[in-house]
Amino acid sequence: MAHYYTRPMSPGPADQVNAKELAARAAVVERHLDLAQFDRVREAGGLPGTRIDAQLRFGLFDGRTTVDVRVDGVAMVPCQRCLQPCATDVDEAAQVIVVRDEDEDVPGGFEPFVAQPEQLSLAALIEEQVLLALPLVPTHAAGDPQCRASSDAEVVPLVPSDADRPAAKAAVEEKQTPFANLRELLEKKNER
Repeated sequence: MAHYYTRPMSPGPADQVNAKELAARAAVVERHLDLAQFDRVREAGGLPGTRIDAQLRFGLFDGRTTVDVRVDGVAMVPCQRCLQPCATDVDEAAQVIVVRDEDEDVPGGFEPFVAQPEQLSLAALIEEQVLLALPLVPTHAAGDPQCRASSDAEVVPLVPSDADRPAAKAAVEEKQTPFANLRELLEKKNER
């Protein structure tokens, strides 16, 4: 009997699961991920040393796929005072309902996650929660010897606020106050 050899079929991405099937079984999935699996965290300034543990509990609510997501670990990000790596604790939990498009109605208590339930990326779902857990302005703790900046240094966020933008400053300066000269108008009217 002759053997027939074929090239093995390429598997789908390792982190894609059929969430509908897992929800029907009330499955619990655990993952341990690092910076290599988090493109968006890396784009947001994530550094090597980022390590996240996640637990995902699948379920159903009114026949729809839900996931209780719990992430914890450490995200390494640049300190906004000294720009040196800073360990930021990540501890986030959320109840997510998987929706096919953004316009779908979401029951109260659930956060929407847009994906195909039959091909849900666990890494993308976990990464979403990690991004929500990151501080807007990460810094070392006050007095931390690792921080090379002085403790009284001003913390400047990576993303400027509207007040820091020139157009916003001009709009604030040109702010009109419609009743500012109301007293003058009333006094003129009384003089007549």
